[in-house]
Amino acid sequence: MTGPLRATAANHYPWGNGCDGWRLVDRPELSLREERLPPGGAEAPHYHRVSRQIFYVLAGELTIKVPGRILLAKVGEALEIPPGLGHLVQNNGPEDLRILLVSAPDTAGDRYPVEDHAAVPTDVAHHPMYWL
Repeated sequence: MTGPLRATAANHYPWGNGCDGWRLVDRPELSLREERLPPGGAEAPHYHRVSRQIFYVLAGELTIKVPGRILLAKVGEALEIPPGLGHLVQNNGPEDLRILLVSAPDTAGDRYPVEDHAAVPTDVAHHPMYWL
């Protein structure tokens, strides 16, 4: 058991276009991160072959683009992204988006650009890789 987990300078990392993250739990089988995306903040479209992710909104509104759909979550709501589903996380709102991101297992070494169709394993490639 560990003590309270919190965002500090020691566990901070920058990512995307002006986004911030904090590693709260960082184990191979599970990660928990707090992330902040400023208005217009986003990451490149990608997918995970093994990792399942859950995005829980603390502040703002989360937009996740997946093939053929746009998913939205507000404060107190969560979105789940299964392995193999290409996704693009964005903050299209006027205020900072703050989320908790759970990944099981951790995504280290399990991140692929959606353009890399050859890397999509056939057992999880039931989601077509086209975008809105």
